[in-house]
Amino acid sequence: MRVHNDSLLHSASDLNAFLGCAHAAALNLRKLIEPDSLPDPAEDDESAVLIQQAGHAHEGAYLASLREKGGVIEISSRGTLEKRAAETLDAMRVGAPIIYQATFLDAPWHGFADFLRRVERPSELGGWSYEVIDTKLARTASPKHVLQLALYSEMIAKVQGVRPHGMHLVLGDCREEEFRTTEFRHTLDASTHRYLTFIEGGAQGSVGEPCSSCSLCGWREVCAAEWEAIDHLSRVAGMQKSQIAKLRDAGVSTVAALAALPVGTRVPKLAPSTFERLRAQAVLQVARLTGEPVVEHLPLEEGRGFARLPAPDPADLFFDLEGDPLYPDGLEYLWGVHYRDAAGEPVFRYEWGHDRASERAAFEAMVDWFTEHVAANPHAHIYHYAAYEVTVLRRLSTAFASREAEVDSLLRAEKFVDLYSVARAAIRTSEPNLSLKTLEIFFAEKRAEDVTKADQSIVHYHRWRETGEQALLDGILAYNRVDCENTEGLRDWLLTLRPELPWWTKQGPAPDPEKTAEAIAREARLAALRESVRANATCLSERGRELVAHLIDFHSRAKKPEQWAVFDRCGRDDDELIDDGECIGAIEPVSGTWLRQEKRSTVARYRFPHQDTKLREGSTVVHAPTLMPMGTIVALDRANGFVEVKRVLKGEDTFPQSGSLIPGWPLDTSVLEEAVERVAGTLAAGDGNRYRAIIDLIERAPPRLAGWDGGELVRPDETLIEATTGRAMTLDRSTLFIQGPPGTGKTHTSAHVICALIAAGKRVGVSSNSHKAINNLLAKVEAVAKELGLDFSGMKKVTRGDPDTLLNGGLIEDVTDAKDIEDAMPDLIGGTAWLFAREKMDQALDYLFVDEAGQVSLGHLMAMGAAAKNIILVGDQMQLGQPIQGAHPGESGQSVLDYLLQGAATIAPDKGILLDTSWRMHSSICGFISEAVYDGRLRAHPDNEAQQLLLDETAHDQLSPNGIRMVEMHHSGCSQRSDEEVEVAAELVESLCGQRYVNRRGHEATIGLENILVVAPYNLQVNALKERLPAGARVGTVDKFQGQEAEVVIVSLATSTPGDLPRHVDFFYSKNRLNVAISRARTLAVVLANPKLLELDAKTVEHLRLVNTLAWLRSAATGDAHAG
Repeated sequence: MRVHNDSLLHSASDLNAFLGCAHAAALNLRKLIEPDSLPDPAEDDESAVLIQQAGHAHEGAYLASLREKGGVIEISSRGTLEKRAAETLDAMRVGAPIIYQATFLDAPWHGFADFLRRVERPSELGGWSYEVIDTKLARTASPKHVLQLALYSEMIAKVQGVRPHGMHLVLGDCREEEFRTTEFRHTLDASTHRYLTFIEGGAQGSVGEPCSSCSLCGWREVCAAEWEAIDHLSRVAGMQKSQIAKLRDAGVSTVAALAALPVGTRVPKLAPSTFERLRAQAVLQVARLTGEPVVEHLPLEEGRGFARLPAPDPADLFFDLEGDPLYPDGLEYLWGVHYRDAAGEPVFRYEWGHDRASERAAFEAMVDWFTEHVAANPHAHIYHYAAYEVTVLRRLSTAFASREAEVDSLLRAEKFVDLYSVARAAIRTSEPNLSLKTLEIFFAEKRAEDVTKADQSIVHYHRWRETGEQALLDGILAYNRVDCENTEGLRDWLLTLRPELPWWTKQGPAPDPEKTAEAIAREARLAALRESVRANATCLSERGRELVAHLIDFHSRAKKPEQWAVFDRCGRDDDELIDDGECIGAIEPVSGTWLRQEKRSTVARYRFPHQDTKLREGSTVVHAPTLMPMGTIVALDRANGFVEVKRVLKGEDTFPQSGSLIPGWPLDTSVLEEAVERVAGTLAAGDGNRYRAIIDLIERAPPRLAGWDGGELVRPDETLIEATTGRAMTLDRSTLFIQGPPGTGKTHTSAHVICALIAAGKRVGVSSNSHKAINNLLAKVEAVAKELGLDFSGMKKVTRGDPDTLLNGGLIEDVTDAKDIEDAMPDLIGGTAWLFAREKMDQALDYLFVDEAGQVSLGHLMAMGAAAKNIILVGDQMQLGQPIQGAHPGESGQSVLDYLLQGAATIAPDKGILLDTSWRMHSSICGFISEAVYDGRLRAHPDNEAQQLLLDETAHDQLSPNGIRMVEMHHSGCSQRSDEEVEVAAELVESLCGQRYVNRRGHEATIGLENILVVAPYNLQVNALKERLPAGARVGTVDKFQGQEAEVVIVSLATSTPGDLPRHVDFFYSKNRLNVAISRARTLAVVLANPKLLELDAKTVEHLRLVNTLAWLRSAATGDAHAG
């Protein structure tokens, strides 16, 4: 921010500062206007300076590489802004290949781009235009990097008359990443408008609040002094921002005021247990201001705190890591362990890892030693502080595909003890946090080493890299050694505080040594197979061989997060599990009789507080924190908070009276793993013919068609059904993708193709991730076959005892035993990947249709694809997907369609078939969906133009004949439920009912409840809407309504601000979910949303993309991107 020609001139840095903390922008303005009103900003610390220096070196190295190629024009750093901007324009007009330090002046903005690169895309400059490149030391792009690029791109657009298509970052590992400007333009527009409005209003009323930007902010010391002076509530250890807001609403604004409240005080919307924890913490901290450090015991909880401490053993280990986040993809460079020898003397073992190879060697050596040590000392445990060490072991075991069985065995044996989890559930202290360094005041001498903090160790490590000075490395080693020794000191101190109670022991059986040995042998076998694929699968490209090598372990990796999550959740508080949508947190028996017998089983009935959960009837669950099996959920009432679980109790077994329900262990995927191994083995043997369709998929090859000369797969004279059927009929041991955006009839089209193939004597399989999707397509096949007079034999594999898997068809028989299908081999077979991955199904099908392919992983596809000579993928990656669990190398963790399309929204015309005509949406809705989601390739059928609402004078003022409307809601404090939005939705529904509408055929009718869908992201809002709306109203989540449609769709987003979000940002702002919600509407979509939802503090680049869709929707709905 600067004053230029008597006006304020702003930069991308100013915008990013504002988005990180509006108060920082206010202080910047104040310092500029009233220089003496504030001290100078704090100087950067050593680590920040180190990063800056490395960043300049990175930029210099990239510039040098460009200069070697020639054609670089450098804009002088001297002269006025106007002169430098003019020089930049001159360089652009002459078509320079590269422009360095390009300057732009477009009041009230200005900027200095690292590089502009010429691209051969016409503009007002001529047959070329420019795109911006910035160099950043980081290994991944951040939101502030991309917003800076987006702002520069807008200024470039003003100069050259056309918006750049792409913008680029050269990252710290010299990898270039490209971003599409259209994916960020609306986010930028909304952000700059908010910023300029704030500044032009004089930043009035700005108050500093602690946030994630504080540590790097130049005003951190100013704010810290202010918070100390006003006794800010953030100074209470463990206090959250949302809790501060609730306390302030109750008139409690200082630590002293909180400490002075009596026990039992009720604060609206704050759980009593949470309030008491915060109040007691405040009492200790207030007393600490004039007293000595104090520690208090927390109430004992089964499986937590002191109850989680095992008996000490002379062979216990104390483990700590040092990592370098500035190294590309991070580097765990020092592995330290403190323990005691047979004489009780301290020993320090360590391994260095100064590059990727030595990091792997250190990891493998340490895991091998851990394994040998606990085998020789079965009662020993490995202590660490916080989750970092275990997280690294998990990550590296999968990243290196090494020691996975050993790490799994250590985790399953529960040999790791996290003392942070123990401490936070066992004690409350007078200190401001529970870091190891803070707690050392109770049990250790003050540190005297040169290195005393983690960020210092990183600075010293980089200095060693530059100088090679051994003293620097020795200082880091001494720091790590003290960390390890003080981890033992903390454990011993906690033991002195521990009350008399049984020692913690592992629940359930210990890992079977034979199974562990089998797992290690299997890992060695698969490692050999991976190398064989890389060396011998000559039918694949080098990239394809690497992908197949990675997919060999896909299912093992995918299961690990579920396995690890079981242990992790057992270390969490009930409050945390309430917020975990995979669980049911804080259960307690219902009053009165809560246990009943059902034959040999016992059913336990519990109540639980309001929460959103994905658990459902039929889910197998275990108890946290004890890992006790709880059986199966047989009844679940989310609205009223009741759940029933059923299991057979044996011996002394009982149901617990507190705790939480968490998901059980993952499904057995051995049949899928065997199929993938079978395919990989065939490829490694040099056979490139048997699984030709899978090979084409892996190579992203266009579909191979008999007698086809190439070109677009849909000829101008063909209907989409004719083209799809024709291409499927001539598919020659290959893969074809049919993309079906909303309302384009993908199920209808697929059913016609399947019938044609069966009529031609082909055996066809139908699969997907869910029985619902499989049954939907099979039912449509039966309907089309009936219309065509086609008779065929068919079987659907169902699960015994699960009615949701049943088709109940006419021609297709439900079968529980897969062997019956293998024996009969009918014309049409339906089932999940577990059926088609069976060895007897290998190459048994002529065609395999994979529906909802956007939800299917590459690993699943490789397993089930072994069954078919030809594979036809049907789906749309721009609609609801399914998260793929696990950390997977390369591209192996992607869904089939994400892999095929590589980020493109639509399939290329010569690579697949896009069903490009929506038979559902009016053009005023389809236009937005097409531009925002499908690159402008989706069009509304002309008949859809007839669709309109015939609204009379009594209609609600937020209704219109067709299109998209956004109703701005200004509620606060709403997370999963907004009563204000419920009322507006009810008003809209009431107003709509009885109005008239015209359908696509021109027929007029009366709107009833069946013509309206009401959609919300959360079950709590859905339940509130159901209670308020008339009986029969169609209300549900997006997931429930995929595939359905109505004349009018009302979308209630419910949440007030990003800070109120109960779930991950990716879920709420998902472009795919918004696409599905809006595209259910034939004629009108009405979105109820708080405009503050656009004020997301984006943590990732993907967050910016997600907000961009909502900002775009607001612009499309209002015609004004700056409305509200």
